[in-house]
Amino acid sequence: MKAPDDFYNRTNPVSSTPDNIEKGRLLFQLDAQPSCVMCHGSQGDGTGGFGANLSPPPRNFTCTETMKDIPGGQLFWIIRNGSPDTGMPPFQDLQDEHIWKLILFIRSLAQ
Repeated sequence: MKAPDDFYNRTNPVSSTPDNIEKGRLLFQLDAQPSCVMCHGSQGDGTGGFGANLSPPPRNFTCTETMKDIPGGQLFWIIRNGSPDTGMPPFQDLQDEHIWKLILFIRSLAQ
């Protein structure tokens, strides 16, 4: 589902520093609940244990071809609100800054 126009083209206001990427990694691998790793796998390649039973399968964040055309605002919208007809739940309790740091980490996986 496409994010509303006022979100779709938003750019990440958080600087892409090693510290912010590391904070995003910690959110991805440990702190976000439910854990992103459960479905997306520890490497972000979509091979988490729960993800094997999902249709469609979890997004593979390591695929540069897939990730290059997804705007940051779209990723933010999906993380915040979930994705209908998939296993992606909403993460409405995460602060905006945490979502943006999570996106920095996710982006680093496709490089």
